[in-house]
Amino acid sequence: MKKQGTGSFFRKNASILMVAGGCIILWLLMGIFGNGIRLSSLINNAYTASFLAIAGLAQMLVVTTGRGAIDLSIPGMITLGGYLGMMICNGENIRIIPALIAVLAAGAVVGFLNSLMVIYLKIPAIIATMAMNYIIVTATMLIDHNFNVFTIPSLLKGFVTVRVAGIPIIIFVVVALALGISFMIRSTTYGKSLLSMGQNLEAARLAGVQVVKTEMITYVTASIFAGIAGMLISARVNGARLGMGDNYQMDSIACIVVGGTLMSGGRANAIGTLVGSLFLYLIIAAMQLMGANAGIQSVVKGGLIIVVLLLGAGSGTVKRKAKAA
Repeated sequence: MKKQGTGSFFRKNASILMVAGGCIILWLLMGIFGNGIRLSSLINNAYTASFLAIAGLAQMLVVTTGRGAIDLSIPGMITLGGYLGMMICNGENIRIIPALIAVLAAGAVVGFLNSLMVIYLKIPAIIATMAMNYIIVTATMLIDHNFNVFTIPSLLKGFVTVRVAGIPIIIFVVVALALGISFMIRSTTYGKSLLSMGQNLEAARLAGVQVVKTEMITYVTASIFAGIAGMLISARVNGARLGMGDNYQMDSIACIVVGGTLMSGGRANAIGTLVGSLFLYLIIAAMQLMGANAGIQSVVKGGLIIVVLLLGAGSGTVKRKAKAA
């Protein structure tokens, strides 16, 4: 019984264990060919990956709804969240709460509009959210004309830089967030509804799942996460900048694919998203160590997505054949 249990565990978590192993190998290789194997280098990469992980978790929720859904408004919402947060805070700690409320409200509105276009106007998610991203980017450009914030609230800056036992506190926060989302997906009505509609929308509807409500909550939550990520990223890089969310468009997809989330929907892996984010940044760090330019890095990330998708498709085919037999 124990052997069967162990085997079942490895089968269910094969992808995340492989990626975790890849993280360790990359870290060791970087240490061997770099400045030595140091735990601090792994922690620093995990710190950088934490901000991507928040965007990745947002993307993961939308992708899990199925039908090829991808939220392309996440980059714009990251930038808008950064601008709103910094503009309202204006360097004062007392304004952090109002700024956070404004970012949450903006995320809720964007997510709600995304869901309306997808659910009621029947616009494919990738098109609806891309159009929304253009709108957000334009709104941010208008804000940028009068944007002159040069200081970050000390409390917000401390939140993204303070360390506990040598580990940035933001890492603990993001891990807790991923664990909470993982529990929610597996153990709550919303999570089970999300998975079922991602696997088969019509079957979920016939089973009594409130698909409209579930989808709306998902898009709103994703946009809120993206906005919060933008506010935190701004604190980390000492200000909001146009296009600051652009790099997260491809990376938010890459980290969830590598982490084991099914792009066709119906399967989500929050912990895998964390590991996938770290793996992605370790690859980037390794390529930078080798002197690879940004173009080569993008090619490698794109190739990685293709390979993982092909492996996932092959695994799915094997499982279907096994069931048929």
